[in-house]
Amino acid sequence: MTGIVIFTAGREDAYQDYLRSVQEGYEPAELADFLPEDFTARASEDEPIRVWGTSVANKWRKVSQGDLVLVYRDGGFIAQARVLSKRDDLALAEHLYDLEGNPWDLDNPWQYLTFFTDFEEIDVDVAPFNELVGYESGYRPQGFTRVADDRIERVEAEHESVETAINELTDSGSRVHHVDDDPDDDDEEETADFGERLVAASKNGDAYDEFEQLVAEAFSRLGFEAQWIEGGDDTDVQLTSPVEAIVEVKARGNGQLQSPDASRIRGHQESRGAEYAVVVAPGFTPAAIDDANRDGLVLVSAARLRGLVERHEEFGLRPEFVASVLFEPGAFLDDRMDEIDEAITERRQAADELVSVMEALERGDGAYTAGELRHVLTGMLDGGVPDEDRIRSSLVLLAHPSLRVVEEGEDGYKLATSAEQGAEMLVRFGALLNESE
Repeated sequence: MTGIVIFTAGREDAYQDYLRSVQEGYEPAELADFLPEDFTARASEDEPIRVWGTSVANKWRKVSQGDLVLVYRDGGFIAQARVLSKRDDLALAEHLYDLEGNPWDLDNPWQYLTFFTDFEEIDVDVAPFNELVGYESGYRPQGFTRVADDRIERVEAEHESVETAINELTDSGSRVHHVDDDPDDDDEEETADFGERLVAASKNGDAYDEFEQLVAEAFSRLGFEAQWIEGGDDTDVQLTSPVEAIVEVKARGNGQLQSPDASRIRGHQESRGAEYAVVVAPGFTPAAIDDANRDGLVLVSAARLRGLVERHEEFGLRPEFVASVLFEPGAFLDDRMDEIDEAITERRQAADELVSVMEALERGDGAYTAGELRHVLTGMLDGGVPDEDRIRSSLVLLAHPSLRVVEEGEDGYKLATSAEQGAEMLVRFGALLNESE
């Protein structure tokens, strides 16, 4: 859950600290003696290091990467940003704040540091904010705080997301829209139309909003929890489950993306705390693919994303499986789509075996062992009879408590229902079946 963090710059010394440490920021070389090379202190190469310190450890520990930050002064908010990372560092705090004119107190040092990105100056009165989160009208922020989670949940319920609510309040930043698409799986015409719109939008440089929304919907159809992020200097789509990833969406009228702009994408990935970074475009030049391989990005064309959606809606691909193939660094090309298709073929064969085992049980009267069923199947099938171990595995699956299509007894297995009803049970629990069978 995205939270809201508030810190105040009311006193003159605090305001001067804000101007120096947050508004202006520091060049990396200025803090190189204090920060390790692998510590994330900024989201892009051309952004300064923006940081704020507090002595309020209990509230600081509740702050999370991705939380929104509002800076309060004299009855209103003067800036907003996003939390990039945190660090408990007394030495760096002393370097930043133990200056002439600052009320530095070693008993309460400002050692709990928060680093920011996506900084913007704003001018918003505190009154509408109080109304937004449910504070009393006369509330004025004091010190460093984080808005309580129950208030955040109410904001999300009323405004779809915290980011959208703050965007409406400050007229800056981004809006986050949760995508919850539930298409009719039986409507093949609707699925085909969606794919056509997705590919067409990827080649229309004037339809970037539509393309972003369609990409978010595509991942939602694949079973991911997806958010479309509208506006702001941010990523375009964020996936939060079953993996965390950002998706950069690039429409190109000429059909080819020349370069993925890896440094900018990495900044978005770090600011969102995502494990993977994906770029969707109509197509990619060989140079863009080389860049992706070098920088660990994932490239997927709109046409191949369409292909994944079509396969999912026909065969019910699990998002965890799609992620294991799709999010390997580099370009999602024909070899990876072949991997998807091979897995589908294997699942179809396994499903056919399950149906055959149920039909063999239905032919007999009583219980059968795996070896006995193999003899029955030999008389039923024109070749391709599974071996005894595969039949035993099928029986164990069919006897699983979530299915109970067959029952195991002392003499072997017997069918607990009809083969037709068993097939319906398998479909209900996600097994892949060939409809013609």
